[in-house]
Amino acid sequence: MRTKPPSAKNPSIVRYTRNTFTQELMAWVMLLRSEWKWALVIVVGMFFLLVFTKPLPPRDVHLAVGQEGSKFELIGKKFIPYLADQGISLHLIHTKGSAANIATLADPKSSVDAALAVGGVASKGQYPQLQSLGSIEYIPLWIFYRGKAIQGSGAYQFFSTKRVAIGNIGSASATVLEKLLALTGITLEKQPNFLQIPDKEAIEKLLAGEIDAICIMDSINAPNVQTLLKAKDLNILNFPLAPAYVKKLPFFSAVVLPMGGLDLKAARPSQDIKLLASSGVLLVDKAMHPAIQQAFLIAANEVAKSDEQFFATPEFFPAYIDYSIPESPTAKRFYDQGPPLFADQIPLWLINYLDRIWLLALGGFAVIYPLFKLFPSYRRLRSVMLIEEGYEKIQSIENLFLNSNGVYELEKLIDQLNQLDKESVGWSVSSEEMNRLYTMKSALNLVKQQIYLQLQVASKEG
Repeated sequence: MRTKPPSAKNPSIVRYTRNTFTQELMAWVMLLRSEWKWALVIVVGMFFLLVFTKPLPPRDVHLAVGQEGSKFELIGKKFIPYLADQGISLHLIHTKGSAANIATLADPKSSVDAALAVGGVASKGQYPQLQSLGSIEYIPLWIFYRGKAIQGSGAYQFFSTKRVAIGNIGSASATVLEKLLALTGITLEKQPNFLQIPDKEAIEKLLAGEIDAICIMDSINAPNVQTLLKAKDLNILNFPLAPAYVKKLPFFSAVVLPMGGLDLKAARPSQDIKLLASSGVLLVDKAMHPAIQQAFLIAANEVAKSDEQFFATPEFFPAYIDYSIPESPTAKRFYDQGPPLFADQIPLWLINYLDRIWLLALGGFAVIYPLFKLFPSYRRLRSVMLIEEGYEKIQSIENLFLNSNGVYELEKLIDQLNQLDKESVGWSVSSEEMNRLYTMKSALNLVKQQIYLQLQVASKEG
């Protein structure tokens, strides 16, 4: 009784895809086994590339904010949740003032990574290792004093005999006032009545009548300034020559506290008051991770939007307006193009890393892509290599056979062919090259038959 031959299975794209994937995987496994040294070199190279490009920013950042009760301290506190959203813990560091903030940031032994300071405290080129992320708001120079309102330009004569608190050594008020007075030939060393004491202590002494005036640089919304503005018996010095000072000291801007700006009903102040104002600048070490810089810029942008900008038009800040410290490339790009795309959905460190690595990845792709074009799949390439090596061995054995007549030599050649035939059974060959494998096996058997015939002749002659 004849048995019916088994029917062929219908072709299946799933089975074909699975077999193709399995063959490819096996080929790469064999590649790793045979070329593991090169694979190790690649892995080590990628590791050092990651270390060199620093994809992850540090988790802790320290921001110098100056004295307690200052607007910089309030801004620093508002920055904390924005950086926390990026997994960064922001720690506020108090100092004696803006100059101390900058000096601490510039100190390589310091742990401070960023600083809020008043523009103009640092001279151009003084701190080449620092960069600016821009200004956040105007910081006026306030001079509150007791007594009759000063009219005209007799302020220097009036204050030359008064007890005036100008802030700590290194504070913005003391540093900027020194530059301001130098334009008229006055030095702080020759003014023993100018007292260098902390702002909080000076405010208490002024309100208690122990001193006559206080010079302070801070935002109009700062707690210290608000305390002084609420005092009914204090006057604010008017700077009628403010535009002239701006020409001499470009970090200054001329701003106006308008009549009724503090209390519209009571018309406080009773007239427009011209003030000199610098700006609050966010400074960073130039080596700071770009992702942290972006987090600071986003925070500064949101804080500027939420805060009432008394002296500036809406959405003017943040902006790069103080040129004492060079602008950070990250800040320039932020101001030109806005926040990174998908900043709300993707961590800033990842956006930043992809942005920095794309050029390197493009260069690598330019080298690797042609190789993939030459070798579409390694499994097929490996199959071709195995079969070509098999042909080379067969040809080598055939050449030896043509020059061999002894029985022992011929038997050795047959053993080599049998060994090659046995090895080829275990080869993982892609389906595309299967026909070449069996063609190679046919060639192997043909050479083997020729050697057997010669072996029979040699055996008879022997």
